[in-house]
Amino acid sequence: MGENNNIFINLSDVINNTIEGILVIEEGFIKNINHSLLEILGYENKEELIDKLATGILIPTSKEKFIKYNEKLFQEISLITKDGNIIPVIIKIKNVQYKDKEYKMVFILDLSELKEKEKMVIRQSKLSAMGEMLSMIAHQWRQPLSTISTMITRIKLKNEINKLDKIFLDTILNDINKYIQYMSTTIDDFRNFFTIDSKKELITLNEIVIITHKMLEKTFLSQNIKIEIKDKKLSKLNLPKNELIQIILNILNNSKDAILEKNIENPLISISFNQNKKEQKIFIEDNAGGIDENIISKIFNPYFSTKNKKNGSGLGLYICKNILEKDNLGDIFVENKKNGVLFTIIINRN
Repeated sequence: MGENNNIFINLSDVINNTIEGILVIEEGFIKNINHSLLEILGYENKEELIDKLATGILIPTSKEKFIKYNEKLFQEISLITKDGNIIPVIIKIKNVQYKDKEYKMVFILDLSELKEKEKMVIRQSKLSAMGEMLSMIAHQWRQPLSTISTMITRIKLKNEINKLDKIFLDTILNDINKYIQYMSTTIDDFRNFFTIDSKKELITLNEIVIITHKMLEKTFLSQNIKIEIKDKKLSKLNLPKNELIQIILNILNNSKDAILEKNIENPLISISFNQNKKEQKIFIEDNAGGIDENIISKIFNPYFSTKNKKNGSGLGLYICKNILEKDNLGDIFVENKKNGVLFTIIINRN
């Protein structure tokens, strides 16, 4: 092995006993690699990679993505293993000099386990909302089911007295079919909400809010809570629709709970939009009296809840922030206003 391959030989014991993987690169070629990274990649010895191009195992993302870990900013990329598997990692690069030569030392941390746990937490959050979602479906279906039942009763009565004519029957069956189609559409609105992997689609934030409003409308009306949507024309973006629905549902349900807990008169939730060249925003403001200033800065922390243990896990708003921050989708902020609280959801356009 040549001199270049033996750089940092005095540090071998150190780098080979670190948790993170370490890669030493000169002009794009691998010059040293530690045991941890070999294990992650599935190679038996470093000679299989020495003097190979680093791009053979490091896959940059199409856009630079960064993640905060232990209060430091790391770049998120992927590794390709010997078997061809893709592994999500974060890296930190340091420029070092040795014997008048410049090298790059790349520190690599495997995110596979963290990514799986993140998926699990999001999944658990969605499942914990299932009871409330089923309640929403029940509200959506109650009125059409009642109407269909009444129509069937009318058909039976007409039939019993031999006055069931074709025109009446065609009309009432058409009406029943319309109600059934409405109920089917309701299921379509809800059915993808619990999928584990979210797919992106070209859609506007307005459309996402309208879909969410349809899901909640009957429940909120039954509790005399008005949702006012101040529409504004927005550009379509490639967005994870279901995850954004989850965020808006979470915020609206939090407002509903606060309104009911405080017995607010004339309860109102107002939703508005804005956009500029860099971002689009959704503003959700209620008149539920706001959040205690001593705790408002903590509401995005995991397992922190303003509700009692029976009514809240404390994961809802944490999941909202997590969804927005991953993949640099956007961010979420909260502030108290005169009559209540204002949530601002920011979506990056680029």
